[in-house]
Amino acid sequence: MSVLAEFPERIKSMFLTTEINEAGVYGIKMYKNGAPIVVVLDDHIVCRNSIPVFTQANGNELWVLLLEKAWAKIHGSFDRIVAGMAHTTMRDMSGAPGYEYIISETEDMFEKIMEADQKNHCIAAGCG
Repeated sequence: MSVLAEFPERIKSMFLTTEINEAGVYGIKMYKNGAPIVVVLDDHIVCRNSIPVFTQANGNELWVLLLEKAWAKIHGSFDRIVAGMAHTTMRDMSGAPGYEYIISETEDMFEKIMEADQKNHCIAAGCG
């Protein structure tokens, strides 16, 4: 989510419900295995001592908590969304293509990152 948040318009386009509402019901557009789906969920957040148990928002931002809850709902539980591959997660959340590049020791990693950044691609990195 933090990678997608670099492009606020991408996050906004995921939310079909854009206003906080009395019913506490929200619609979020995501993709699963390439197929668009709408996830409908409520605004009840799992908390311990009034603090969300999973993702923490920056201040009173609700979108982070709702997006994580929708992702967990698609996968059946919060436990099933721990770790994973960033490129497939971004693809399924946004509908945009996702690619994995494995950079060898002889390639210029910084050059690859700068090239993707200049094209406004979402970029995540990991190591084994």
